[in-house]
Amino acid sequence: MKKSIVGRYHLFWAVLMGLILLQSAVLFAITLRGRELDSLVNDLQTALILSVLVIFIYSVVIYNIVPLMLKKNLRRTEKLISEITHGNYDVDLDAEIRELGSDREIIGLLEGLKQMLRSIHGFDQAKENKIYEHDQRIKQLINLLPQGVIIALNNGDISYCNDTLRRRYPSLVECLNIRDLRLKDEFDQRVFSKLMESLNHGDNLYDQRIPSSDYHKLTILNGAIVRNAAGDSIGGVYTLSFSEHAKQD
Repeated sequence: MKKSIVGRYHLFWAVLMGLILLQSAVLFAITLRGRELDSLVNDLQTALILSVLVIFIYSVVIYNIVPLMLKKNLRRTEKLISEITHGNYDVDLDAEIRELGSDREIIGLLEGLKQMLRSIHGFDQAKENKIYEHDQRIKQLINLLPQGVIIALNNGDISYCNDTLRRRYPSLVECLNIRDLRLKDEFDQRVFSKLMESLNHGDNLYDQRIPSSDYHKLTILNGAIVRNAAGDSIGGVYTLSFSEHAKQD
């Protein structure tokens, strides 16, 4: 396991203290073995200059390498946080924790992120379940209506249709496009053409009466265009009321 930044920092300073002790020991040994003053002074100067140079270079290395190691780990952590901020909640924090080794300070932050993501996933799952429950309630309520109900996107893709409409048009299924419906009856073709026209133009329908050519059948269309926050049409919701043997008004 790799040493933490704090552990390596302490190791660097321990080596520095060892170098200082070694310098002191060398100077002390030179002093004890010196016999001639000139030779002793030269030896002390040489040893002092070399040791100070070594300690200075080592100190410069420590001064620069520790912040670099810290920045490297923080940069990786910042990248993870940035991914989470942009909606990627599936980052592999366990692998990152294993990679960092024993950097307790950074690992503590990552463990906090793991806990946060666990809470986010739990909240998203609860929200998804709640939305699904509401969606099922609304669909079951719509299925109880005697009118046919169809929800479509503005390109004609069918998002939902209730049981009343499915029973009347067995070929009508979700994810199908209204343009792809194969309807043999010219009356039914005109009904869905009117729906498509409403979607294309973004127009609501109010009691739009569509009779068959012999006036024995009548469909009354009502529809509302659904718009997004910018006011653009994104689809529509329509009800279809059917009656047989209708007379011309």
